[in-house]
Formats: sequence, C-alpha cells, structure tokens
Amino acid sequence: MSTPIRSIPLAQTTDTFGAPATSITDNAYQRAKQVFDKLVEARGDYRYPVPDFLLLDREESVAFMNYDLLQVQLEQKAYKVCEAFGDPALAFLLGHELTHYYEKHGWRRGFASEYSDLPIGIQIKGMLDKVANETEADYLGGFLAYSAGYGIFDKGAELMQQLYETYNMKDENVMANGYPSLADRQEISRRTKQKLEALVEVFELANLLNAIGSYDEAYEYYLYVVMRYQSREIYNNMGVARALRALGLFDESEIKYHYPIQLDLQSTGGSRSMEGEPDRNELLRQALVHFDVAISLDSGYAPAYLNKACVLALLGDPVRARFYAEVEARSRALENAKYAKTAVDADILTGILEAQSGNTAAAKKLFETAATVNKSPLAAVNLKILNGEAWEPEKTERTGTFDEEAIDGLEFIFVAYPTDSDGPAYDPDRSIELTNGRAFHQNPAPGPNSKIYMSKGTGDNPVLTIFQLTTNAAYEGKTARGIALGDDRARIVSAYGEPRRTVETPMGDILVYKKLKIIFIISGKDKKLVRWINYTTR
Repeated sequence: MSTPIRSIPLAQTTDTFGAPATSITDNAYQRAKQVFDKLVEARGDYRYPVPDFLLLDREESVAFMNYDLLQVQLEQKAYKVCEAFGDPALAFLLGHELTHYYEKHGWRRGFASEYSDLPIGIQIKGMLDKVANETEADYLGGFLAYSAGYGIFDKGAELMQQLYETYNMKDENVMANGYPSLADRQEISRRTKQKLEALVEVFELANLLNAIGSYDEAYEYYLYVVMRYQSREIYNNMGVARALRALGLFDESEIKYHYPIQLDLQSTGGSRSMEGEPDRNELLRQALVHFDVAISLDSGYAPAYLNKACVLALLGDPVRARFYAEVEARSRALENAKYAKTAVDADILTGILEAQSGNTAAAKKLFETAATVNKSPLAAVNLKILNGEAWEPEKTERTGTFDEEAIDGLEFIFVAYPTDSDGPAYDPDRSIELTNGRAFHQNPAPGPNSKIYMSKGTGDNPVLTIFQLTTNAAYEGKTARGIALGDDRARIVSAYGEPRRTVETPMGDILVYKKLKIIFIISGKDKKLVRWINYTTR
C-alpha cells in the first residue's frame, strides 16, 4: 500500500499536525488570498493543478503545504504576525510554501517513505535534508515574491523571530523534528536574501544586455537564472534574445517592417551575417523552443504566443504566423487586461503580414488604428514605412558628449572611465562568475538613488559593458536634457529624438539611444518613465 505524501510545515513542533480546524473567510482571508493568487499568477506554471488556499484558526505549524489535500494552509495566528510587516511578509510565507509544491519537496519525501523498509530507503531518507528544502523554499519563494511585485523582503530574520516567539517554538523541539533553530533560521534568511538579490540582479542585467543588442551575452545570463528558477518570463526572454539575434542576420532589404517582439521585464537592426555567424534559422528555431516552453508553463501567457507568431513570420510561415497572432495571442491578451498592449502588437504583426501579402489597404487600416486609437509608436513607424515616408530616428543630436549625463550627481564619464583604475569600483562579495568565465560585477550604491552593473568578458573577448541604473522611484534628479521619472514618451522624444532602437514589452517599451548611450524604460497604464540607465561598452 502506498504511503501518502505528507504535509510540509514551515516549522514542526509536534509529531503530528493537520488537526481539525475551521476555515476562515473574512477580510483577512481575502487579503491573504489576493497575495496567494498574485504569487500563482507570477509563477505562471500551470502544468500542475493550482493548490487551494485556506486560512485556518489552528495554532500548530504556522503555514504548510498539504499534499494530501492539495492545499496551502496559513494559520490565522501567523497571519496576524505578518500584518505588522505588510503584504511582503505574506508573500514571503506563501511563496515559501508554494515553492515546496513547485519544487516537489513533498514528492521526494513520499518517494523515500515508499522504500523505508529497505536499506536503500534508509539512505534515501538520510539524503533528504529538511534544512536544505527550507533554504531552497526561502530562496526560490523569495524570487517568486519579487516576480509578483512584492520586492525583496528584507525582514525575514525579524519575521522568523516573531513567529518563533508567538508560537513558543523552542529550539530543542523544532530541531528534534529536523527543522532549523531560530538562530539558524535567521541566518539562513539573511544569506538567502543575498543570494536572492544576486539572482534578481542577474535577471535585470540580462534584460539590459538584451535591450542594447548584446544578445549572446544576455542569453548566457538567462541560462544562469533558468538553472536556478524557471518561469515563463525567463523562457520568453531567452527566446527574445535568440529571435533578435537572428533578426540582425537579415539584410535590410529582407526586413522592411519593425516586428513587435516583446521582452518581458516584468525593433530590428543589425548587419548582414559575417563568416562564423550562427545560422539565423537555427536561432529562430531555438527561439520557438523557448516560447513553447513558456506557453507550456502558462497557456494564457499572451506575449509568448505573439513572439512565436513573429518568429514564424521570419521563418517564412505566414499562415501559422497569422493564426498565432490573430487567434492565440490576441484572444489571450483580450482575456487579461495586463496584456492589452500585446493585443495591439498582435494587430501590428497582422498588419505586417497583410503588407507582405500585398494587401496594402488592410495593412494601412490596422496600422492607423493601432497608431491613432491605441497610440502605438511602433504602428506609427510601420505606417510611415508602408506609406514610403522617411523615418529618421535619433535625428536630434546632443550639443556635447555623453559625459553630461549624471545620476546621483555622478557624471557617467567618470563612472565608466575612472582615472585611477580599469573600471568602476565594485563589491567583490557580490561578483558572480558564469561557467564560461564571464563575470558580473556590481556596485550596489554608488549613490543613494542608483547602482552599477558590469558584465566583463574573458579571453579573446574581454569587453566590459557598464550600466548605471536609477533605483529610487522617488528620485527627483534629471537627465542632461531635463527628463525626469514620470515623464511620458513624447517628452523624451522631444528632448532626445526618436530612438533608433525600441524594444517592445508587454507593459510599454524600452527606448535605446545607442549613439547617446542612454536607455529609457516606459511602463504602466500611463506609459510613464519608470527608470533610466546610462551605459557604455569599452
């Protein structure tokens, strides 16, 4: 007879748990359920059933994943402790328990129990380390909470102390059941926060490298992340890196229009393939694989369908491209308000397909609607191309050099080219080396409102790419041309000209001024500037 897969509590103080309890459905439940739903949506992995969420009046195990009933259970007493820390604390606890589920920690325990009567079963059970599972749940659960918009929770140690004290959990009791002591749990939380920050920063760096056109480099960093955490956004962005890399291998005569390939943060260009370049169709086929994985994780993830449609069009398959744009991407985008822009971009791709098939009138109508009704800059560009009008991006020229740009009062020329060293100072404790020797360095606080990322190649390609990013949403500083956070796209274009490179995202777009070495990220319902970045490659 098979052994049931038992629950995994956050902490276990008795030999039994899961006593009868009343399920609560008051305002506290609604608040916690909203956090839970956001975490499930952010994980975007619907290959498995979504667990139910319960808030219980029991005072026994804080929170746990019940595999027998497929439930994430949070106790009211733990909820009240979290109230003092806000929703990020709830996201921290619930993300922890969801990670147990997604990483199959309970299955591993159940598998070991199946063979507990054999010598090998004893060895397997000995390899199952509850502390390791708890650490992984803190780490990946923290990334899940970050992905859901709750930021990096930096009060894990304080929260654990409050929970242990509120539940009167003595070290000797929890340790007897294989769980960490309070001191160990707090230290695990501190160290896990550092690892979590590093993972988030690598993902951000990969997105920036993708934005400026360093696709192979970006792909390496995405690989680093995906080996530790899998999500639809990461696979989607890996596909984008491959697709945009392939796009640069087409002749300009082959690519007339600008494709709405979406990089999820949450354009075209380049030169003809040189000797030694990868095969562009192979890159596109790799992109398809990544988009299909993103779709397999979440069948409602509209950006991956749109990106797949773009790649099919580039592969010369307009029939399937049209189906994925008009049916798959558009229908899913209309089902979810957060993907409203994806629906518009799907229409733009349909317009490109109409233009390529010679149906100019239909293409013009689609572009005009997207440009005028939906205010899509991408549609406006494609409409100009369709009408044979001149498109002159980045026409406005700066009256000086890029050293005028500064964040936190630090002129970027001196950040990127300090007189006393080969590059900006960085914290060696935060450095990460990829398997191929590429290194990620950073200075987390060159000033109160920014941070510096550096990607350094090795061997025959020791290129150093440097980014200085704004980090404070309330930062009141301005760019050299008077642009501030909260400004709209029109104001940016008025000051800097139409960018030669624009990267689409589900929530907005990224304006990349490659000559001027500055990036503007526009996002949100109001399509406002949420971050800008100075950068250079040397």
